[in-house]
Amino acid sequence: MNAVAHAVETPEDAARRLAAGALRHGYKTQALHEYRDAAGHPVLWRIRCKHPDTGEKWLRPMHWCGTSYVIGEPQPPSEGKHLYHLPELLVADAADLVLIVEGESKVDALGKLGIVATTSGACTSAGTADWAPLRGRSCLLWPDNDAPGSKYADEVAVHLLALSCTVERIDVEALGLSEKGDVVDWLARHPDATAADVLVLQRLTARVVTDSPAQAVFACAPEPLRRPLPPALEYPMDALGSLLGEAAKRIHAVVQAPAGLCGQSVLAAASLAVQSHADVSISGSVEPLSLWHVSIGASGERKSAADHWALSAHVEFEREQAEAWQLAMPAHEIEMSAWKAAERIASQSNKKGGAEVIRKALQDLGAPPEAPLLPWLLLSEPTMEGLHKAYQHGRPGIGLFNDDAGDFLGGHAMNRDNRTKSAASFSKLWDNGRFDRVRAGDGAAKYYGRRLALHLMVQPVIAESVLSDDVLTGQGFLARCLLAWPTSTIGTREYQDIDLSHDPELARYWARMRDLLEAALPLRQGARNELQPRVLTLMPDAMAYWVDVKNTIEQAMLGAYVGIHAWASKGGSQVARMAGVLTLVENPDAGVIQRKAIEQATVLITYYLDEAARIVGMASTPTPIKHAELLRAWCWETGRTLLYSRDALRNGPSAIRTNDAFTTAVSQLENTSWAARMEGGAVLDGKRRARVWYIRPEGDE
Repeated sequence: MNAVAHAVETPEDAARRLAAGALRHGYKTQALHEYRDAAGHPVLWRIRCKHPDTGEKWLRPMHWCGTSYVIGEPQPPSEGKHLYHLPELLVADAADLVLIVEGESKVDALGKLGIVATTSGACTSAGTADWAPLRGRSCLLWPDNDAPGSKYADEVAVHLLALSCTVERIDVEALGLSEKGDVVDWLARHPDATAADVLVLQRLTARVVTDSPAQAVFACAPEPLRRPLPPALEYPMDALGSLLGEAAKRIHAVVQAPAGLCGQSVLAAASLAVQSHADVSISGSVEPLSLWHVSIGASGERKSAADHWALSAHVEFEREQAEAWQLAMPAHEIEMSAWKAAERIASQSNKKGGAEVIRKALQDLGAPPEAPLLPWLLLSEPTMEGLHKAYQHGRPGIGLFNDDAGDFLGGHAMNRDNRTKSAASFSKLWDNGRFDRVRAGDGAAKYYGRRLALHLMVQPVIAESVLSDDVLTGQGFLARCLLAWPTSTIGTREYQDIDLSHDPELARYWARMRDLLEAALPLRQGARNELQPRVLTLMPDAMAYWVDVKNTIEQAMLGAYVGIHAWASKGGSQVARMAGVLTLVENPDAGVIQRKAIEQATVLITYYLDEAARIVGMASTPTPIKHAELLRAWCWETGRTLLYSRDALRNGPSAIRTNDAFTTAVSQLENTSWAARMEGGAVLDGKRRARVWYIRPEGDE
């Protein structure tokens, strides 16, 4: 079937299809450049279009993905991307001079003269190509007449010298070309030029000053800049119980998100469903059943899909509540208008009777009609003012769930100015369900009997920043969170043609979630939205087991948990809360917690404490190491194989744009063999640079 589809559409047809948008905007196709492997098989095409009026270029890579031609590059070989005209290079006489230029159209122009030529592509591509086919060859660089062109030639020269090539470059300044002028421009000015004319152009010796090729500079393998993250622990699915455990297993089996993410999603959803109905009491200390979760996973881990299935019943319930609220609002607005009209009449018609008569009339009228409670159950990135409004006018138990929590953690509530007070307010909610709001303009307000379940999913780069934040860790916000950074499943997943919306295990789970969400809320007498949950107590054997667990965690704070005292100190509370959640999921009418639930909760909390011990230490990275990682990543992302200090100070990451920060960062890279100082410097970007370093390519370990 693939072969048929491949035969139906030619690369030229595909290029026209993929460039249709540009063509509609007036661009004209100039060329379709084909990259081939050593055997001559096409692996990549570059579509080149140009606007005849503006001169603007439209360039896109294209490849065959197995079923169709698509925009983008295929996965390159481990040794690097193929050079343009690679088969021609391989069959040419090894003694022939090879011209190297920046861009495929220039190679094609030289090829018409019978000159062996190649390129790695654009000006930033030198570090991504496999230059090995040119080993030992005589090479002549023809840079574009601009700074990027000169930089490209410098970087290519480093690779070629490392391959024992003889390297020269055409003196473009002697050609009289305009700024950005290139070989195509020169040939246009010399339409009768031949290969011989090109080969006699004035040359310069490649001026990378070094006594040894680049590969010899790195005499030893690089060392890691920091201790690698230890392997992730296996998530204890069975400890979730039959209802939650089977639901999490089904999501994991079909969605194929990491098991830890699936377990976190289901457990957080269960906490949201039960938290309004009961608390748990330990030795007279009452704990809400609110659980907070932070899940760490890279983009593509299917975090959103795991949360989608775990929260399906909650989303459906919230939608129904919102529809009912919308239906109730018109009637309320009519009642409110009638009350306001009656208030005006009561005030105006009793003016002659004085204040006492008006007061009596207004008392007889009564309080204004109350609006229906806001229906929102799930919030994703609320401000503290928004959360205040939700608790004042809405449900007393809500959930903060966000499958890309960088938005929330970087938003107004958690920005640098508000982070301390927001973290403190959130922590009070976790501790006892209280929420304070004090403002100069509208006074103070305190709310009791509120609950907040939380599940934030973050990418590793965000997690590192958050877990090293002194405010969020020192204040205690993060210590109240159950952390999980499970092993990635990316690259191991096979498509499952299964519709989970009809899965019997999930149907059983969703039904229980609906039962809990629809159950009448235990409200304080006379209150509309202040909870007064019943209190769960522990059976004697469950209490004895809990005490042993609490003491064991305390002792571990001198050992395995020495670096996570803030998390471990809340371990006993977390076990009690978790056991309460597991108990109510299995039996919504339960009044006591059995030992089995404490045992299951202990397994889960032990996993979470071990995860915290594994993860949190990794976030406490010294600033010089972070700066070294930033500098190395910037070099890799921009294709820099040579680095000089002025370039980094002007164009590098903002955190290292001081001489001290840069010097410290590059020293870290030198000490770990990710960078090597080039003795004597080098000519880069048209000037001699004294402080120059080789940068080891990404993946070269």
